[in-house]
Amino acid sequence: MARIVEHDGLHDLTQLAVIPVCYNPVKYKTRYNLYRNFEKHMLQSGVLLFTVECLFESALHFGLPKQVVEVTQADNSRHLQLIAPSILWMKENLINVAVDHLPEHIQYVAWIDTDIEFDRYPIVQLFRLALFLGPNGMNEILHWDYSFAYSIKHNKPIDPQRYKEWYPHPGYAWAMRCDAFEYMGGLCEFSILGSGDLHFAFALLNRIEETFLTSLNEDYRRLALNWGERVAEIAQGGHNVGYLPVNIGHFWHGSRGNRGYVERW
Repeated sequence: MARIVEHDGLHDLTQLAVIPVCYNPVKYKTRYNLYRNFEKHMLQSGVLLFTVECLFESALHFGLPKQVVEVTQADNSRHLQLIAPSILWMKENLINVAVDHLPEHIQYVAWIDTDIEFDRYPIVQLFRLALFLGPNGMNEILHWDYSFAYSIKHNKPIDPQRYKEWYPHPGYAWAMRCDAFEYMGGLCEFSILGSGDLHFAFALLNRIEETFLTSLNEDYRRLALNWGERVAEIAQGGHNVGYLPVNIGHFWHGSRGNRGYVERW
């Protein structure tokens, strides 16, 4: 975990990079608004933000809006603008590309979804409790989940058969040392249907196989197992995993059921 060095009461965050990603084939305005709010929130926290935005050149072919950059600038050294030929789940892929482009002095990296906001600003799952908000924001808390890392540290059930009793949230915000990130080979960018967070979380416990569908392609299985072994080696059965004692609020942009946390793969 990063050692925060104190200077006159301020945190030295110059070796930490925070990576948000933005890709939006349907061009929902909400996503851009959420990103801009997140950007403001992070910059007020004093962290270095490295944003990667991806456009899809095949969007018009599928009757989707024309793709133009919305949140990044070509002349900003902390912005990456990419074009992908196919419309796929790109989150882990984009994070890996961003990490490859980080300045050499960066020692710590965090990848954070842009539809959340931290309770406080201390800057590895970066929260204890996630509040799933309704359309009225913090005035309407519809559901809450404890983080996967909290569940590890407090011996809570991590069992898909018991999700109604206890759902350990595997995503939203993680951070780790850059050398550990490099050792595990980055995030699992082959997870194009959105199960990257789940693979990562269970791999921390050397249980990635529990996230596989019975019909899983053998090549995918092999890639995931090889990657998961490296993650497990770093995590040491969860002993090297921590969390921050802060809460986050997840902003409303669709019902929890439609987001398919459990069903999507």
